[in-house]
Amino acid sequence: MAHTTTTTLNTLLRGELSAVETYQQALAKLDDTKGAAELRRLHAEHREAANTLRQHVHQHGGQPDQGSGAWGVFAKAVEGTAKLFGNDAALKALKEGEEHGIKEYQKALQEKDLPADCRTLIASKLLPQAREHIPVLDRFMAGLVERISPQKARPRVASGDALLVCGYDDDEKFQQNHLEGAISLAEFESQADTLPKDREIIFYCA
Repeated sequence: MAHTTTTTLNTLLRGELSAVETYQQALAKLDDTKGAAELRRLHAEHREAANTLRQHVHQHGGQPDQGSGAWGVFAKAVEGTAKLFGNDAALKALKEGEEHGIKEYQKALQEKDLPADCRTLIASKLLPQAREHIPVLDRFMAGLVERISPQKARPRVASGDALLVCGYDDDEKFQQNHLEGAISLAEFESQADTLPKDREIIFYCA
């Protein structure tokens, strides 16, 4: 059981180490953004969670892992999407990482042999903390989005100064919500490398 316990704890530890790395990358791009203090708090909480999990691995006779885990995918997404789509996309990658972490904690709680101290740590602290991060990121993203009325958007798109993008991955939803002059999200992603850096991008959804 000790082996299973340390394996589970190390899986969670790798996730927290990846979260720390991912937030570090995000803060390098967003540190001068309004509300960055909240991101720094989330970063600190992931660092504290990693330290706590490291201690629990030791207490259960294991050796804490040093490397990061699946969040590494989101770390790369933060680096890549921030360059391509800007801060909002980087924050969405952070949110996806948080959601992945929540699933890992929920999965750990389903293990019948998980010791009581580990179960209490996850259920009372680590999982609620991860869940609390989601609305923080949502508020941050909402504050970064510059909203524009249809009346103001229409002449910008008509003149070619702005590109209108339907914010749906699904082709059926794109067809259902298509507006004159709009391109799909997939088409936008395929053109992103060739678009002028000063081109205004207007996203919309139903």
